[in-house]
Amino acid sequence: MVKLKDKSRLMSRLLLSVLSLTALLLFQGCYLVEQGVGQFRLRFDQIPIDEAISAEENESFKKLLSDIPSIKQYAISELHLKATDNYTGYYKITGQGVAYVVTACPKTSLKPHTWWFPIIGSVPYKGYFEKEDALELERQLKEDGFDTWMFAAPAYSTLGWFKDPVTTPMLRRGKFYLTSTIIHEMVHATFYIKGQGTFNEQLASFVEQKGARGYFEHNGLLDEQFRIKLEQNKRNRIRFRAIVQKYLGKLNELYNSNIDEEIKLHRRKDQFLLLKAELVQLYPEKPARRWEFNNARLLQYKRYDGNSDLLENLWQESGEDWTVFWENVKLYVKSQGWDG
Repeated sequence: MVKLKDKSRLMSRLLLSVLSLTALLLFQGCYLVEQGVGQFRLRFDQIPIDEAISAEENESFKKLLSDIPSIKQYAISELHLKATDNYTGYYKITGQGVAYVVTACPKTSLKPHTWWFPIIGSVPYKGYFEKEDALELERQLKEDGFDTWMFAAPAYSTLGWFKDPVTTPMLRRGKFYLTSTIIHEMVHATFYIKGQGTFNEQLASFVEQKGARGYFEHNGLLDEQFRIKLEQNKRNRIRFRAIVQKYLGKLNELYNSNIDEEIKLHRRKDQFLLLKAELVQLYPEKPARRWEFNNARLLQYKRYDGNSDLLENLWQESGEDWTVFWENVKLYVKSQGWDG
């Protein structure tokens, strides 16, 4: 006899097969449908966290999976993030990420290339479930003269439209990273401004940094050694941000000048080399090849900057109270005339 749970999975897989076949027959090559099929697979191939804990052989992963309910509860009760069914399921994968994200930018401008989608509006990135598809888009963008940057995303938010799972890449870097990632994605499901990709990511990054530390303090996990490590990481982030901001300013001045495009392209190479030299000095333990930059990669760092002066000011004005902070964020969004 087939168990009810197994019947549900069989029906889910049947639905996925029908959707996949329909996509292949009627909408071959359509980005939204192809990604929709991938999203259905992500939704219906995940298993409940409790089952995942029982089945998981990696003891470290087993412990992290068991910690997820408390992370979610802290984010809901203390950070005032929206309660959803997200992260009640586990999606096991062997790759670097659950999706591969491509960003692009003109070579002599710091205005990101964007794509428009229903519901979420204009965004400065495009994601794929298959790495080969992302590489193909990156190749096309390079041929069209854009700077590009592609990365593997361990997780992403569907803004409440689907049940987002915990993924294997979210577990590989330990509890603090897992906590940060869950909080980051929960922010997106709680507060998202259509067409404001940079603000959305900076907000999620800001809340994840403060929220993850708060969770560790709340649960007595922040021993002196780990506290010192977090403080060092914070100092490095602030120094890193100052360096990147400096070169963003230099490049913006260069790109907005009236000199010939070829001269701009030549001079920007010098700026990237100087930027690389400063970061090699800041992080002597990391390989120098890590600091190869172009416009797209620079904007990616800016987009995920969790040390936003704007958000820090709103946080201080709120008296470091999350309820007041979210009200201040809403007031700021309203003042900008953004569609919230």
